[in-house]
Amino acid sequence: DGVARLDARPSAMTPLSEIVQRIDDARRTTSLVLVGIGGHGGSGKSTLAAHIAGTLDEVQVVATDSFWNGAGFDLDRLRTDVVDVILEGSVATYDEWDWHAGVPRPGRSVSPTGVVVVEGVCALHQMFRDDMAVRIWIDAPQEVRLERGVARDGEESRSTWVDVWMPNEAAYVERDEPVACAHLVVDGTAPYS
Repeated sequence: DGVARLDARPSAMTPLSEIVQRIDDARRTTSLVLVGIGGHGGSGKSTLAAHIAGTLDEVQVVATDSFWNGAGFDLDRLRTDVVDVILEGSVATYDEWDWHAGVPRPGRSVSPTGVVVVEGVCALHQMFRDDMAVRIWIDAPQEVRLERGVARDGEESRSTWVDVWMPNEAAYVERDEPVACAHLVVDGTAPYS
């Protein structure tokens, strides 16, 4: 895929400049670069995606959270409605889940040019990883992730985080091994430089 591999470990801090350089290197060979940012909930995936979008030109971000259907994440829809469409060179249009209203909202689109960052717990799922020119796993301790999740979602969400989200994520990570496919592993507790 033209992207060199790093033998990074979760304790290693990959500076933003190195992440950006990896993406720029990939952009030199193609008009569309898919970047996957995976990690547990609350690890800092959205923050890293925002940093990349604020640093590089022509960056679009697709959150796997948009593909919630009220009962689970519809990764098949992410594959067919977005990834396959942009890889074919067409504009992808998809419905995005509105977490506050609890309903899908239509009309989100992604162009098949520049950098498309797919960020979310399942962004490095086996069904996407071969299409990602740059694969990043962001890591943070469970206590930090829980604190961030509850701060974002409210104290009433604590039991959902502890009893549902975190065990489901741990099972996914064990089963799908997204860390093993990552080109870069980033410390989600450190500021980006």
